[in-house]
Amino acid sequence: MAVQRMVQAGVMPMTWVAVQGELQRDWAREATIPALAEIAAQHQGATGVAFAWETQLLNTPATHA
Repeated sequence: MAVQRMVQAGVMPMTWVAVQGELQRDWAREATIPALAEIAAQHQGATGVAFAWETQLLNTPATHA
């Protein structure tokens, strides 16, 4: 009920994952990414797993055939 009243008053609900992204602001802020990745892995389910996978891929050096 409270959320419905807030929406009627003009509030736009968002998830805490969106808030986390807003706090990160910019992926060039590399110093905060490890903590963000840890929070994602612990609390974001499949999104955390996907983030961990992408992070692993980005940290893997390219191989030359």
